[in-house]
Amino acid sequence: MRNEKAGFDVKNSASTIGDRPLIFPSRLFYAFSANGADSFPAWGNAPGNRPGETSALKAGFISMLSSNALSRAFSADAWWFDSSPRAMPQASHEDAPLALKKHSPPKVKIKAAARGFTTLLVALLCLTLTQRALAVGGVDATPSPAPAHEISFTHPKETKLDNGLRVIVAERPSLPLLAMELIIRIGSEKDPNDRAGTASLTGSLLTKGTEKMTAPEIANAIESLGGTIFSSGVSDYSNAGVVVMSSKAESALTILADIVLHPTFKQEEIDRLRRQSLDGLRVALQQPGSLASYVLGRVVYGDGEYGHASGGTPETLPAIQRSDILNFYENYYRPDNATLVFSGNVSFEQGKEYAEKFFGSWKVNQTVPRPVSATAGTWKPTTVVVDMPEAGQASVSVTKPAIKRDSPDYYAGLVANAVLGNGFGSRLNREIRIKRGLSYGARSSLDARRDTGAFTASAQTKNESAAEVATLLQAELKRFAAEPVQGDELKSRQALLTGSYARSMETDIGFASHIAVLSVFNLPLDTLNRFIPSINAITPNDVTAFTEKYLVAPSSLVVVGKASAFIEPLKKNFPETRVIAQSELDLNRADLVKAK
Repeated sequence: MRNEKAGFDVKNSASTIGDRPLIFPSRLFYAFSANGADSFPAWGNAPGNRPGETSALKAGFISMLSSNALSRAFSADAWWFDSSPRAMPQASHEDAPLALKKHSPPKVKIKAAARGFTTLLVALLCLTLTQRALAVGGVDATPSPAPAHEISFTHPKETKLDNGLRVIVAERPSLPLLAMELIIRIGSEKDPNDRAGTASLTGSLLTKGTEKMTAPEIANAIESLGGTIFSSGVSDYSNAGVVVMSSKAESALTILADIVLHPTFKQEEIDRLRRQSLDGLRVALQQPGSLASYVLGRVVYGDGEYGHASGGTPETLPAIQRSDILNFYENYYRPDNATLVFSGNVSFEQGKEYAEKFFGSWKVNQTVPRPVSATAGTWKPTTVVVDMPEAGQASVSVTKPAIKRDSPDYYAGLVANAVLGNGFGSRLNREIRIKRGLSYGARSSLDARRDTGAFTASAQTKNESAAEVATLLQAELKRFAAEPVQGDELKSRQALLTGSYARSMETDIGFASHIAVLSVFNLPLDTLNRFIPSINAITPNDVTAFTEKYLVAPSSLVVVGKASAFIEPLKKNFPETRVIAQSELDLNRADLVKAK
């Protein structure tokens, strides 16, 4: 069968010119035959297709076919060839151009030759136009956002046991799962400066052995239930929890209660975890970005309770003794300083029964935890460079104290931070990555804590451009107040925050984690449902007010990298820069320099 209009043999998908065949890819034949692309069933305007969808779909399919066809058209099996034994059939794929040079194509009819080249030109034209067609079709076909509607999450219920343990239950029966998390409202802020890492070790060691079970036995027991178990100690809190099928709740709670109430803190487990932590630290402290995060804590908080590294340092971890861990546990792991959260397929009455059965016997220690002391008011802006001669890149950060979690400016701060440095479309990323190509990503964060947390904006760049990035970070903070957020920019950042929040509430453990955070900061439980409307209520004036109050004033600058590559241009804009050699850096001191 032959399609005379297109010049192709339909059966063999080949073009014949004179007595010499041109092996032509069948997909290219189909795409550009007289009836090929236009007769494809999907091209029709099927019910439900929006305007522009059909043309975009056709363009996309032709692109797929033509790009495949072109790649094959220039391969060995698609060239003109001489059918004699000495020609192309004996040539390899890579040798095709050479063979053609040695054996020129036979003379053919001009009309037929033109037809073949026309086909290739059409393919090239489609490739050129497809991206534009898809872009236009995609924009035309993008659905409008759904109308805003009120979102209501499960409202948790709470009670308190006689020993002071707060119990919070979120009934979410849609899936047969249950997340249970116990929160201790004290964390690494209570570590002595020379024993930084105590809270972290204490929390992590809970799952490493009890009076009844060893660490492998705990792991095997949870695995046999098809669940997961975790524990940790970080700034502001320590925790332990399990996630299992709700039908396995009692077995899982038996294990959770055991690790919280009867940990043994065996010396061999302490030594093992210490070695693992030190190994991780040695690696982290050789990376500019990781090292910068340790330096930033000291720059913002100095000798305050948030100043030391929550996971410890190479000097403090070896100094921690088993007695330090036992002392931390006995002082702060107590029911009147804890909250037990249930989230999932459980009723409020069931949750109360579980809490009483497994934690009702937990005794109150007579020692009262001392309150967290304030650290605000001791900070002043500074510029610090940590010289890492072997660093391949530089980490550049600006930072300053910002707000507490219970601040009335919290929601305005979240939106301001989202506009400035949260997501690919944020101002910092647009300026530093998209516009100038100086980094793979620039970002900012607002770390609201029980006491004053920090605002930080950062980027990693090549050493030679560190000074430029430092200037851009500072300039963007100033420009933020001069060019307030408006219209679609504000809406997109609010959508980013509310969408991320809603997704984080989809799982039982995510929901439990949000409740846990509220308990840590003594915030009301209806905050769960206030988040989205509070974010959407933020106006441009609110963002500008937050910016002027917290972000416009001078910030501290921290640069970690190969100083010789950027120190001179950096000092032109930051003349009071202090350079600390990596060998002289001491993360245990507020001034960051080893004692002489």
